[in-house]
Amino acid sequence: MSWQQNYQVYGGLCLFVILSVIAYLIYSQYQLKHHQSQKEKELKEALSKIEIQNKQQEQRLKISKDLHHTIGAQFTSIISSLDHLKYAYAIKDERLKEKLNTISSFTSQASYELRDAIWAMTKTEITILDLRARILNYLDFLKLKHTNIQLLFKVSTDVDTSINFSMLKGFTIYNVIQESIQHSLTYEEVSMVKVTVRTMVSNMVFKISNNGTGSSTSTKIIGNGHNAMEKRIQSIGGELEFTSLENASNEIIITI
Repeated sequence: MSWQQNYQVYGGLCLFVILSVIAYLIYSQYQLKHHQSQKEKELKEALSKIEIQNKQQEQRLKISKDLHHTIGAQFTSIISSLDHLKYAYAIKDERLKEKLNTISSFTSQASYELRDAIWAMTKTEITILDLRARILNYLDFLKLKHTNIQLLFKVSTDVDTSINFSMLKGFTIYNVIQESIQHSLTYEEVSMVKVTVRTMVSNMVFKISNNGTGSSTSTKIIGNGHNAMEKRIQSIGGELEFTSLENASNEIIITI
């Protein structure tokens, strides 16, 4: 092979190597720009989501404040007016007295439930400690009316108190617990209602139990309410179990 042919071969190889390096550099630059573009897009999407969440939180806070200042104030005014009627006038009609007491009790309960809704609206997440504080607060509220009934609450030591629920899930759990307690107090002859929270495998278990009689009448009434509560718990990915025996305690078990 002549030196000219060798020169052409070596020249072709060098040119191929140079073109390959240039192509690699161009491709690497393209890949880098594409990667940067993807990162910028992801960052913009994340910032947009944060901005939307912040706006939603601001709207929730505004609505909660409006509810507190308008409807909350109206409830307070109604309760105050009813109390004034009961104590400022010598009402002799027992049926009227009973009616006023019923309206007052209903309004107090509605006012408390409004505060619960406002509490949930101000949260983006609800922790076990948030639920604990709210349930204890509710039990204190009930103790004012049910002075002869033990109302207990316990969180087991195996529960991870750092666990967070979404606002909807946390409020649904609290609301169903609240309704379960109310059922026990309304339809059962009880001297004790207890709420316990514990961990079972990877699940969180909330149990509402009482020492009622488990009568067929109360079982039927609670059973009707149980269906609605069960659907609400299922809507957040949980399960609800209700047990009631003749002359035995009732239990509602929520598993999340």
